[in-house]
Amino acid sequence: MTAPSPGTTALVTGATGFVGSRVVRVLARHGVRVRVLSRRPDTARRLAPPGVEVVAGDLADPASLRAAVTARELVIHAAARVSDWGPRSAFWDSNVEGVANLLDACREAGVRRLVHLSSLTVLGLPRDGRVVDECSPVATPAPGDHYSASKLAGERLVQEAHGSAGLETTVVRPGAIWGPGDPNVLPRVLALLRRGTMPVIDRGDNVLGLSHVDNLAPGIVLAAGAPAAAGRLYHLTDGEEVTALQALTMLAAALRVPPPRRSVPYGAIYAVAALVEGLARLFRRSSAPPLSRYGVRFVACHCRYDISRARRELGYAPRITFVDGVRGLRLASAGGPE
Repeated sequence: MTAPSPGTTALVTGATGFVGSRVVRVLARHGVRVRVLSRRPDTARRLAPPGVEVVAGDLADPASLRAAVTARELVIHAAARVSDWGPRSAFWDSNVEGVANLLDACREAGVRRLVHLSSLTVLGLPRDGRVVDECSPVATPAPGDHYSASKLAGERLVQEAHGSAGLETTVVRPGAIWGPGDPNVLPRVLALLRRGTMPVIDRGDNVLGLSHVDNLAPGIVLAAGAPAAAGRLYHLTDGEEVTALQALTMLAAALRVPPPRRSVPYGAIYAVAALVEGLARLFRRSSAPPLSRYGVRFVACHCRYDISRARRELGYAPRITFVDGVRGLRLASAGGPE
């Protein structure tokens, strides 16, 4: 394992979030001197392990970024707007302009390496079961949803910045990030399972690209410390094939509710999602509607993400299987260890 050396100075953005908070813990365990950037410093101080420095700042505030990266060798950028709903400007401000501001600050301060958390959705959520690796082309034209399109644009900025002013950059692409504390995917799925309204799209035999948060966070830290990772791109998933039906069945068993039995054709549910989105826009809904075209594409995605480069170059070895992860969810929901 090639993690950053003890005593390395690091800044983590998004440190109060689902992934960033885990990254901070892993870095702290390795003796890294961690500073976190947060718009909510009081919250960050409550969540941070002992010894972690908290500074107030915002990706939209270049001055705060310059102060935050001062005397830092490493920056891990885990902050992003993650949603399937909202205006394009909101995603672009955070996931593109915010990245540009951070890169400028890193170059000015002489940061050695920046690790950027992107997303496998930049590849377009294929449904044909293909094997996808880091050399596979991104979606052309750019993905239709604002989240994926903005992540692709931000990723490209990071890749183009490699080597400028001595800055090394590394991009990591996770799949569907899940685990205890997931604020995005699992709450919706579990709520539908509890109500007995979770459908299976087509036969549910599509292979999901999953990234358990406690596999992903150590993988990000490996990318931060490995000399071979400079200028490289890595896919970080759980490395096992789990179909949508298998996942839903195991989650239902963990909840002690019946597994989903309704099968809905992809085309039909996609059309319904388009209608739901149209109504949400008509009535100027600010929160995400219960169904979206992105959500349907996300759940129905069928491809196999090759993580052999990360295994080979980083020593990435995801240890939490889907069965282990579901067991962890049950413990967390019962008040046990997370």
